[in-house]
Amino acid sequence: MKKSILLLVIIFSFFSCSKNEETANGTPAPPAITNKVVTAGNYNFKYKVFYQEIQNATNRKGLIILAVGDGGNENDGTLNEQCAALAQEGYVAVTTTYRSLDTGLTWDQQGAQFKQDMLFVASNTQIEYTGINQSNTILGGLSRGGNMTMALLLPNQFAGTTPFTGIKGALLQCAGGDTWKGSAILFPVAYMSNKVDNVMGVANANDFKTGLASILNPNVSSQSECLIYNSNGHCSDVSGNNAFMVRKVKEWLP
Repeated sequence: MKKSILLLVIIFSFFSCSKNEETANGTPAPPAITNKVVTAGNYNFKYKVFYQEIQNATNRKGLIILAVGDGGNENDGTLNEQCAALAQEGYVAVTTTYRSLDTGLTWDQQGAQFKQDMLFVASNTQIEYTGINQSNTILGGLSRGGNMTMALLLPNQFAGTTPFTGIKGALLQCAGGDTWKGSAILFPVAYMSNKVDNVMGVANANDFKTGLASILNPNVSSQSECLIYNSNGHCSDVSGNNAFMVRKVKEWLP
């Protein structure tokens, strides 16, 4: 009798453990995210790369580069959180600084330098994480980082410097914008802004949205989208941007 009871206990324990293991195994653990800080060669600015440790490089879906705003650095909490969320989805994501734009440079020189810095980060990262190229790269940024990116998505903004080419799109957060910029943008954009942003000179962010609707290039207008908060401020609602950004990136680079 004792042996029978013991046998039943063992069998019950076995099936109980098996069920628990099945439940645990039925919910895959989220992928581990690694990040590292890189110094941009002789330019001496820093950027932080977020990525999954994987064996098959072809599983990397694309590259997203987000430039910081004034006073930000590679450890910017908002952009780091966004890059970690993007890396969780299988993208290589970068929070990047750039060389100072306040050293007596003219507007044209600022544009040329910013473009050089962003292309350095893109090229360096594309080489290290094979399987990524310009056509599956998305640029963007927060505040000044987004504003400078936007300027390089528009025609004739900087004498002697051409707009970005070959990228998939741009993520522009509290980056300014007006009707003309919306109508002239050369690539699909995910545009995030408070309705009124006095810091960036935005009286009504819906003007940019109106401009987007008038673009004759259907590939730009159909793939672009705006998230405009009905509030007044500068970068005051960015915590709501993460899900919107991840969704747009997955649409552009599934």
